[in-house]
Amino acid sequence: MSFEKFVNCTNLGIKRNLKSRKIGISVSISEFNKLSEKYFKKINGQEESFKIEVEKQDLNSVLFILRACFNLWVEQIDKNIIVHKKFPEKFRLIKEVNKTNHPFTPKVFPKGTVMYSVNSAYGVSNSMVGTALWDNKNKIEGTELIPSIQINFDYICPIK
Repeated sequence: MSFEKFVNCTNLGIKRNLKSRKIGISVSISEFNKLSEKYFKKINGQEESFKIEVEKQDLNSVLFILRACFNLWVEQIDKNIIVHKKFPEKFRLIKEVNKTNHPFTPKVFPKGTVMYSVNSAYGVSNSMVGTALWDNKNKIEGTELIPSIQINFDYICPIK
């Protein structure tokens, strides 16, 4: 999804419930409309990013809508959320990624490694806690797939 789609859904409403069995969250049409009125209607589509303060009871649903449903880059500091129009293409690791902190990583990625945003090759990334990244954009030989590993948000910083 995209920022434009998000703005359209905020203004026009959604036609079906938003849900993810993998993440275990569901947002009904009426709940989306209430959250839109409360937080999203104030958004100015001209700005590159916007900040909203979210009440604790709404935080998980708002993050689910922004991150999982519309694939927006969101920075969260307590109840404050900064939403960016464009999802970053490159990130820098601010901590080493290894088997201890990311059990499914195929190799160690040292702190400072530049990582590229890629589509999750197998659709197993949980967008509530991290995003699919890899240290290059080379496809696996004989396929159209680019390898990826979910890196948790607290291990990355976008490169602008």
